[in-house]
Order: sequence, then structure tokens, then C-alpha cells
Amino acid sequence: MNKSEAKFHNTAVKMDDALVALLEQKEFKDISIMDVCEKAGVNRSTFYAHYDNLYDLLKETQERAVSDFLVAFGGVIQTDFSKMTADELIFISPQYLVPYLTFVKKNRRLYEVYNNSNAFPIGEMDKRLIENVFVPIYAKNGVTDKKIVEYMSHYFISGVTAITMEWVKRGCEDDILFICEIISICVRPHLKAQMI
Repeated sequence: MNKSEAKFHNTAVKMDDALVALLEQKEFKDISIMDVCEKAGVNRSTFYAHYDNLYDLLKETQERAVSDFLVAFGGVIQTDFSKMTADELIFISPQYLVPYLTFVKKNRRLYEVYNNSNAFPIGEMDKRLIENVFVPIYAKNGVTDKKIVEYMSHYFISGVTAITMEWVKRGCEDDILFICEIISICVRPHLKAQMI
């Protein structure tokens, strides 16, 4: 990345961060381009050099968050589920939860905004997660009924999110491995005796 590209990128990151900070204070519909510019310390022409409107910025902010999230796993997630064993398909393990929780701890503000704001289409993210992760895993385990897969997937996502959000509300003070144990016990209660 040359100097000009780096400056362009850094300005975009400033505007992403400004949007996240503003979403902590108010709803997306109440945020103006001027609000973002003031918070990011840029002028309107700079904003328009990057985006056509606030929805473009919102989309980029969401894409950057998802990209950073996937990078946090450092290649741990294997996407060819057909080659994985049943034991490898259990993502409720420290191998997967530690990178997830570490990312959340480092990006608490973004995580809270992402889960509490109406601006981000969480339903769309859940749909992608279900289609790309849960459907292949359930299929490998013989669960193929679409309705059952959707219910089970939403139960799983909601449970992990609820525990993570409570941890975030508490300032991420509890140890990551302790939170991994809680999530594991909730998802796989038969492990309780082995873990506690």
C-alpha cells in the first residue's frame, strides 16, 4: 500500500470508528453525514470521496467488522466441513471460542453496537452463518429438515450471544477460559462434571 492508499484507508477507518461511536449514542436514522465528519475530524468532501451516503459507510463498517472477526481466528476455521470428523464439527471448544472471545474483548464497543443497534442487519448475518456453517454441520450429522436446522441454529446463536453480551456488560472481567467453560456447559451439559 503506497502512502496515498494508506492515507485513504486510515481516513476510512476513522469514519468507521466515528460511526460506531455515534451508534453508541443514538440510532442510525438520527445520525447525519455531518455528525460522522465532525466525529472523524474530516470534511464533507472527504466523506463523499469515500462514500455516496451513510448506508455505504454502514455497509463498509459491517464488512470490516466481519473481516476483522474472521482474521481473528487465524485460519482455525476450516470451511470444507465434508472433510471434518464429527468431533471436529463441535465448534464449542477453546480452539474456536478463545479467538471469538478475544476478538470480542478487543472490540467490545463494536460488539455491543453490532448486537444492540438496529442499524446492522443481524438477521442477514445469522442467515449467512446458518447457510455456510450450520447447514453443512447438521447435514453431516443427519439433520436436514430446513425448519429444524433454522430453529436449532437460532437457539445456538442466541445462547452464545446472550452469554457473551452478559460478559461484555460486566466489562469482560471474567477470564476467557471461564466463559468458554460456561458456553460449553450450556451447549453440552454432559461435560459439566468433567469441567467444573
